[in-house]
Amino acid sequence: MEMEKVFHMNAGLGEFSYAQNSTILQKTALELVEPMLEESILSMDIMDCKTFCIADLGCSSGPNALLAVQNVIKVLEAKYISVGNPVPQFQVFFNDLPTTDFNSLFRSLPLSVMTDKNDPARSYFTAGVPGSFFGRLFPEKSLHFVHSSYSLHWLSQIPSEVLEKNSVTWNKGKISAGGSPPVGEAYFRQYQKDSNGFLRARAQELVRGGRMLLVLMGRSSREPSDQGFIARAWELLESSLNDLVSEGLIEEEKLDSFNLPLFCPCREEVSSEVAREGSFEIQRLDILIKPDSEEKVKAMRGSASAKEAYGKKIVKEVRAVTESLLEYHFGEEITDLLFNRYGEIFGKRWSEPMKYPENGEDLVIVLERK
Repeated sequence: MEMEKVFHMNAGLGEFSYAQNSTILQKTALELVEPMLEESILSMDIMDCKTFCIADLGCSSGPNALLAVQNVIKVLEAKYISVGNPVPQFQVFFNDLPTTDFNSLFRSLPLSVMTDKNDPARSYFTAGVPGSFFGRLFPEKSLHFVHSSYSLHWLSQIPSEVLEKNSVTWNKGKISAGGSPPVGEAYFRQYQKDSNGFLRARAQELVRGGRMLLVLMGRSSREPSDQGFIARAWELLESSLNDLVSEGLIEEEKLDSFNLPLFCPCREEVSSEVAREGSFEIQRLDILIKPDSEEKVKAMRGSASAKEAYGKKIVKEVRAVTESLLEYHFGEEITDLLFNRYGEIFGKRWSEPMKYPENGEDLVIVLERK
């Protein structure tokens, strides 16, 4: 599977689009991380530049990308004004894979960004940069601040070992790093390669003293095959796929040749990879504590049907981020049936008290270029 040609969040503004289904995890995290974002920017040395360059890596489409960038620029403007320095121009690069719905993203830009370039009301300049962030995207020493939210737990590819038949790492009937300890280790090795590629590329692109703020799904266990909450979600998707295999709607070999390219690292793995690459100093490496949303609390206090409805809403968010991969591998004709089945199973399991908690151990990392 060629990720750059296949993978993308669901485009547009429809029922199953990423724009309409990215609040439970993604938007909530952006709101919670805003104080950490402000702290990381305010503690930077003032950059003596006429143009301050910001990159949002793995931006996808929809309102979340714009919220993140607006938060960064708001704090930067206040920082320059507070010390009496001229506010630089802001150049924002939105990056994601070429399959991303960039048209939808740019159509949603606020009017203050689309005004004439000589208009002082223009808040920032924009450009789309398609490509994988595991390699170089920008000229040397051209970036001042990098932001990435809910992207770096995705891998550049499925670890090849987990698809090798009859090997100890074969993930038969499973679709994630939680299949077994050898499978978890195979995923971890791929994570190491990708993490190193990401850090090496950013080390070349960031100026000295430049910062990165990264938010990604993590885990508490040091065992790579124990992927926490997200593994439990994948178990139910596996169950749905295996049901369709038993009903003859999906070939067993087709399921055995599919895995999700996603790995949630623990804090120790993140810090180890940063140290191994050597170009960055860790300013912050914290767990993002997410309190239960009002919507979730209301659902959990409600009837069984209310709990099931909330579980099905979570499945819509899963569909928004995984449908492109599943559709490419299993075929478009199976998509609705699969996610309807998944929604039923997830909704019923969610109604079981304390069985499938919403909160994982998301990580917030702030790095400074040495």
